[in-house]
Amino acid sequence: MNRKLIWISAGALVAVAAIVVYSRWSSARATLEYAGTVETREIQVGSKIGGRVVAVPVEEGKAVKAGTVLVRFECEELKAQREQAVAAADQAKAALDRMLRGNRPEEIVQADAVAKAQQAALDAAKNGPRAQEIEQAQADYAAAMADAANADAFYKRMQKLVVKDVISRQDFENAQNKRDSSEQRAESLRQRLDLLKAGTRVEDLHAAQAKAMQADAAATLARKGFRAEDIAAARGLLTQTQARVAEFDARLKEAELAAAADALVEVVGVRSGDLIPPGRIVVTLLEPSQLWVKVYIPETEIARVRVGQQAKVRIDGFSGREFTGNIEQIASQAEFLPRNVETREDRDHQVFAVKVHVDNPSGTLKSGMSATVNLQ
Repeated sequence: MNRKLIWISAGALVAVAAIVVYSRWSSARATLEYAGTVETREIQVGSKIGGRVVAVPVEEGKAVKAGTVLVRFECEELKAQREQAVAAADQAKAALDRMLRGNRPEEIVQADAVAKAQQAALDAAKNGPRAQEIEQAQADYAAAMADAANADAFYKRMQKLVVKDVISRQDFENAQNKRDSSEQRAESLRQRLDLLKAGTRVEDLHAAQAKAMQADAAATLARKGFRAEDIAAARGLLTQTQARVAEFDARLKEAELAAAADALVEVVGVRSGDLIPPGRIVVTLLEPSQLWVKVYIPETEIARVRVGQQAKVRIDGFSGREFTGNIEQIASQAEFLPRNVETREDRDHQVFAVKVHVDNPSGTLKSGMSATVNLQ
């Protein structure tokens, strides 16, 4: 009987102990607690074009608003190149507009007039000189020959007189020059008469035909306007020049770096006068409004965690004060536990990274602070 009571008593003690252990385990498991570190979104600012720094209007540790200029680069050469690109785009647009409007009426009239003039010249070349022209040329030649004979006779008289010193040497030379010029004029008129008698040369006729055809084609084009393919080419040239302007606008934006959001200047890596290569990070910003605590949750407990779940956050530097937060992101893939994470006893080595967004309206929390997160 005593042995039976002993066994009953022992069983009762075991049951009570099991209840106590289960109760404590359930209480401990009702709240999930994890250690982590406060992190802030970092913005690394750099220029795709680089160049010489001319101004750095901000300092490390200062808060800046979105749009605040952080660094300015020298850009006078880019501005000049942009002006050239704008001029080219304006010319291309003017050319396209002219093609779309077509030729002005006065331009068409002018082209027709040129075509008629060239056709008249061709007809004259085909018909050759008129009889009246030949007769006039003969008369001109005869008159020139008479003048040349008179000038020669006068020269000969002056030649005799100059020998006797009756006249001056200058008078004699004047008579000689008059004789020579009269002979040259007579010869020129003779050649002109010969050309008129010979008529239009074949090569001159061909040249007149070519000019007439060219002028007629130009008049036809002036009336019809520009071809569709020419207009398409003009459109392409305009698009190309406008794209060039847009390219310079984009490059000029890279010459003046501005804050993309309200942030805190963490690092300024340049000074005025520095020559910076393209792509180099020159300023690092931190966004206090984008603040979270990253914790690592074991695979065995991840089922109890969901996006949007409320959290309480305690910061080592603010003992006794709690900050509210919620789970913003849960990693989709597990990883091995990082060595620098402080974990509770018996934490599994297979974990999921979880970002807990923390409300920080007054900017009290700073990146790098140690934190403890409690999830209900």
